[in-house]
Amino acid sequence: MPHKLLHEAGFVNHEYNTDNQTLYTEYYIFDYCCNFLYVITPEEQIWMVHQLNLIWSVAQVKKYVHIVPKEFINSLAVEQLFDKFFAINLSHQFELKHFADDRTEEASRWLLNSSNI
Repeated sequence: MPHKLLHEAGFVNHEYNTDNQTLYTEYYIFDYCCNFLYVITPEEQIWMVHQLNLIWSVAQVKKYVHIVPKEFINSLAVEQLFDKFFAINLSHQFELKHFADDRTEEASRWLLNSSNI
Protein backbone atom coordinates (compact mmCIF):
# COMPACT_ATOMS: atom_id res chain seq x y z
CA MET A 1 0.00 0.00 0.00
CA PRO A 2 1.79 3.18 -1.14
CA HIS A 3 1.91 5.82 1.56
CA LYS A 4 3.11 9.35 1.13
CA LEU A 5 4.44 11.01 4.28
CA LEU A 6 2.66 14.36 4.57
CA HIS A 7 3.93 15.56 7.94
CA GLU A 8 6.24 14.28 10.65
CA ALA A 9 6.57 16.19 13.92
CA GLY A 10 8.22 14.36 16.77
CA PHE A 11 5.42 12.27 18.21
CA VAL A 12 2.95 12.21 15.30
CA ASN A 13 3.08 11.26 11.62
CA HIS A 14 0.49 11.95 8.94
CA GLU A 15 0.55 9.71 5.88
CA TYR A 16 -1.67 9.56 2.81
CA ASN A 17 -2.52 6.28 1.08
CA THR A 18 -2.63 7.05 -2.64
CA ASP A 19 -4.52 3.86 -3.49
CA ASN A 20 -7.59 4.39 -1.36
CA GLN A 21 -7.14 8.15 -0.77
CA THR A 22 -7.11 7.80 3.01
CA LEU A 23 -5.24 9.89 5.56
CA TYR A 24 -3.52 7.93 8.36
CA THR A 25 -2.24 9.46 11.57
CA GLU A 26 0.16 7.59 13.85
CA TYR A 27 0.89 8.63 17.42
CA TYR A 28 3.94 8.02 19.59
CA ILE A 29 3.43 8.64 23.31
CA PHE A 30 6.03 9.76 25.87
CA ASP A 31 4.40 9.20 29.27
CA TYR A 32 6.24 10.52 32.34
CA CYS A 33 4.53 8.65 35.19
CA CYS A 34 6.72 9.61 38.11
CA ASN A 35 4.50 11.96 40.08
CA PHE A 36 2.01 9.50 41.49
CA LEU A 37 1.02 10.43 45.02
CA TYR A 38 -0.66 7.11 45.78
CA VAL A 39 -0.68 3.49 44.70
CA ILE A 40 -3.15 2.64 41.92
CA THR A 41 -5.52 0.02 43.31
CA PRO A 42 -6.41 -3.08 41.24
CA GLU A 43 -9.93 -1.69 40.74
CA GLU A 44 -8.55 1.62 39.46
CA GLN A 45 -6.15 -0.24 37.16
CA ILE A 46 -9.02 -2.14 35.55
CA TRP A 47 -11.09 1.04 35.17
CA MET A 48 -8.15 2.89 33.55
CA VAL A 49 -7.46 -0.01 31.18
CA HIS A 50 -11.02 0.10 29.89
CA GLN A 51 -10.94 3.90 29.48
CA LEU A 52 -7.58 4.03 27.71
CA ASN A 53 -8.04 0.94 25.53
CA LEU A 54 -10.65 2.55 23.30
CA ILE A 55 -8.79 5.86 23.01
CA TRP A 56 -5.40 4.35 22.14
CA SER A 57 -6.87 1.82 19.73
CA VAL A 58 -8.84 4.43 17.82
CA ALA A 59 -5.83 6.78 17.77
CA GLN A 60 -3.65 4.04 16.23
CA VAL A 61 -0.83 4.51 18.76
CA LYS A 62 2.37 2.96 17.34
CA LYS A 63 4.92 3.35 20.14
CA TYR A 64 4.62 4.18 23.82
CA VAL A 65 7.49 5.17 26.11
CA HIS A 66 6.61 4.80 29.75
CA ILE A 67 8.84 6.52 32.30
CA VAL A 68 8.37 4.96 35.73
CA PRO A 69 9.51 6.14 39.16
CA LYS A 70 12.31 4.42 41.01
CA GLU A 71 10.11 3.90 44.06
CA PHE A 72 9.13 0.23 43.94
CA ILE A 73 5.54 0.40 45.14
CA ASN A 74 4.45 3.18 42.74
CA SER A 75 6.40 1.68 39.85
CA LEU A 76 4.81 -1.70 40.49
CA ALA A 77 1.29 -0.24 40.31
CA VAL A 78 2.02 1.51 37.02
CA GLU A 79 3.57 -1.60 35.46
CA GLN A 80 0.63 -3.71 36.65
CA LEU A 81 -1.68 -1.26 34.87
CA PHE A 82 0.08 -1.84 31.56
CA ASP A 83 0.22 -5.60 32.10
CA LYS A 84 -3.58 -5.53 32.41
CA PHE A 85 -3.86 -3.28 29.40
CA PHE A 86 -2.03 -5.73 27.16
CA ALA A 87 -3.73 -8.78 28.68
CA ILE A 88 -7.09 -7.74 27.22
CA ASN A 89 -5.77 -8.38 23.66
CA LEU A 90 -6.17 -5.06 21.90
CA SER A 91 -7.34 -5.01 18.34
CA HIS A 92 -4.45 -2.65 17.60
CA GLN A 93 -1.38 -3.57 19.65
CA PHE A 94 1.56 -1.17 19.90
CA GLU A 95 5.07 -1.37 21.25
CA LEU A 96 5.61 -0.29 24.85
CA LYS A 97 8.93 0.12 26.59
CA HIS A 98 9.47 1.04 30.26
CA PHE A 99 12.36 3.29 31.32
CA ALA A 100 13.43 4.47 34.78
CA ASP A 101 13.09 8.18 35.39
CA ASP A 102 16.85 8.67 35.17
CA ARG A 103 16.85 7.38 31.55
CA THR A 104 14.50 9.89 29.87
CA GLU A 105 17.03 10.83 27.17
CA GLU A 106 17.42 7.19 26.17
CA ALA A 107 13.63 6.82 26.16
CA SER A 108 13.24 9.83 23.85
CA ARG A 109 15.84 8.44 21.45
CA TRP A 110 14.09 5.07 21.33
CA LEU A 111 10.74 6.67 20.63
CA LEU A 112 11.90 9.19 18.05
CA ASN A 113 14.16 6.74 16.19
CA SER A 114 11.34 4.24 16.09
CA SER A 115 8.82 6.73 14.72
CA ASN A 116 10.61 7.10 11.38
CA ILE A 117 8.48 4.64 9.45
